[in-house]
Amino acid sequence: MESVDGLVDLDAVYRRDEKGKFDALQDISSSLASAIPSCPDCRQPIRQFATKRYNRVVNRAIMDEIYRRFLTKGRVELESLQSRVNAIEDQSNSTSLESPEDGTEVYKACDELQKEALDLSKAMEAENPMKRLIDIIAIHKKTSMREIAASLSESKDMDSSERESHNQITLDARLIYVKVQEIRYSHVFKLINRPHGSEKTSAKRVERLTIAMGNVLEHCHELIAHAEGRRLYRIAITATISFAKISQLQGLCHRLHNRKAYRQSKDTEGAGKYVNCFEIARGLVAAALKLCGELGNCPELQEAVEEMARLYEGPRYEKITFEELQSIKTAMVSGREGMATHCGHWYNCANGHPFAIGECGMPMEQATCPECGAPIGGQDHRAVEGVSRARYME
Repeated sequence: MESVDGLVDLDAVYRRDEKGKFDALQDISSSLASAIPSCPDCRQPIRQFATKRYNRVVNRAIMDEIYRRFLTKGRVELESLQSRVNAIEDQSNSTSLESPEDGTEVYKACDELQKEALDLSKAMEAENPMKRLIDIIAIHKKTSMREIAASLSESKDMDSSERESHNQITLDARLIYVKVQEIRYSHVFKLINRPHGSEKTSAKRVERLTIAMGNVLEHCHELIAHAEGRRLYRIAITATISFAKISQLQGLCHRLHNRKAYRQSKDTEGAGKYVNCFEIARGLVAAALKLCGELGNCPELQEAVEEMARLYEGPRYEKITFEELQSIKTAMVSGREGMATHCGHWYNCANGHPFAIGECGMPMEQATCPECGAPIGGQDHRAVEGVSRARYME
């Protein structure tokens, strides 16, 4: 018996007292069994429940073997999805945007990939090794699932089978989903802002687009929280970069398109706080920058986060010199019909950003300030509230 105890390595799962007798369980939560114990004579694996003495060793080995295969399968699928993400991103960057139909292939690829990414994430949660082991034992032992689960949970190591790697694959799959959404909305934004795009179409889509991006931002924010909770900081940092980029796209929709539609999307039921979430994004970027400093071995991630941080520092305005002001004035009135043959006027929006009105120089239509989104222009030669003349520009 002693020789068999040594062959199956009982000391790996039990502790001995001073007299050499087993008196407690070893903490094996940080290691995996090298192999399933086998008979020294026939070399066949020892079956579960063949002898109670070795049940803990055998159960641990079987659980770890299932876990290894489970992780291997998950990692292979994850690598395949990641390579497809890179291919779709390259396709999006190289696709011409002459018409809405030009993006069809990109959208189709995004739809397929995001579904597969979510399926993998759900599978890694639902088909975890603990559940599979309980099912196998229940079939062979014909014992109630509750009794088996209670028996296995007595050992800390069985619970530990759902370790970092399992969580990492689950969250990495969700990260791929977010990345695909980032590619999709970046492509959509470029499409609706192409030089000969339909302004009417763009205005119609902005409300729907803003809410859809808000839903992705909510999913991404949850992913960041889960990754930080499991100390998977690289996932948290990468997800933060995607959050910041999507939030930037959402803000640009606000600034460049129908501001009224943007306001309506913000008030729409279900839109939640992930519409105009500049402050949330800035806070996440600051936290990610701190995580990069703590990790210390992720220069590429840190560079990307620093770039996002610069974007979220807010607008920076430097006082314009007299020479620069003169150059601007000269440029605006030069050329054929420059500044509507010099009859236009300069104005400031409510936040002090200058803009010009040509022809007679009086406001005849409303627009939004490209810097801050404030109303500019007016109707029937009457400026909207907050607009003032910028006489220093004339």
